[in-house]
Amino acid sequence: MKRNVILFILFFVLIGVLFCLPVETTKSFSNAIRDVFAAQQVGFRQAKEWLRSFGRGKAELLDENRVLRVKIEELRDEIRQSKNLREENQELRDLLKLKATSKYTLLAAQLLARDVNGWWQMARIDKGADDGVQADLPVISPEGLAGQIVNVSRNSSDILFLTNPKVKIAARLARSEIFGIVRGQGVSWEGDAKCRMDFIVKGADINRADEVVTSGLGGVYPEGLVIGYVENVQVDPSGLFQYAEVIPAADFRLLDMVFVVFSKKNADAAKTMDGKKETR
Repeated sequence: MKRNVILFILFFVLIGVLFCLPVETTKSFSNAIRDVFAAQQVGFRQAKEWLRSFGRGKAELLDENRVLRVKIEELRDEIRQSKNLREENQELRDLLKLKATSKYTLLAAQLLARDVNGWWQMARIDKGADDGVQADLPVISPEGLAGQIVNVSRNSSDILFLTNPKVKIAARLARSEIFGIVRGQGVSWEGDAKCRMDFIVKGADINRADEVVTSGLGGVYPEGLVIGYVENVQVDPSGLFQYAEVIPAADFRLLDMVFVVFSKKNADAAKTMDGKKETR
């Protein structure tokens, strides 16, 4: 408290001294003080301008960043669309090539929907009885056998994929006369479609990656349709036969277009249906 009083007294003494000094002296003193404050004001103004320009620059950078992000997303979308078009064009080329080289009569069909409870096991296509489609006709993709027709309405049909455990296919190894029965095994925990070729003669020569095709026995599937490829071979619990785990040739995750396979008899029926549709 005492110190504050002393400082207060000294301040008033200094003011008194300044008033008693000659005008020229006080003028020089006030000018010096004004110069000091002027320099500070210039500094404050420059700092204020810098902060203002910094704020504007940051806002402009943010705006530019947003514009660039939008452009990047647009380019990514264009790349995705271009990739999808390339894949679709390649799929169509494969389908056309398959139809041109196949020894069977084929009817192209688009997948409309899949069974949500069995994504890998059933699907619906946009061809039905009006197109000559009948139950039990085989269905293929450019890669290989997909399954068979099970339900038919006028304008749509259901496919039972070969991965379905209800499916049984008379099969053989393409490089030999080794026969067996291919059964659907559903989907593994890893999400891979599986099949199994049972009743293979014990001691038969089977190699990994051997091609498995339809044998033509049984009357449903014509001979020579590719089913898949051997992944590994085991002896079954009875010890009398071998079985082979088979990876299907068709990729059921990407399946979009398929062909219904007609025998000569069914192909004639399909042509008759087409003729009736054209005359309507």
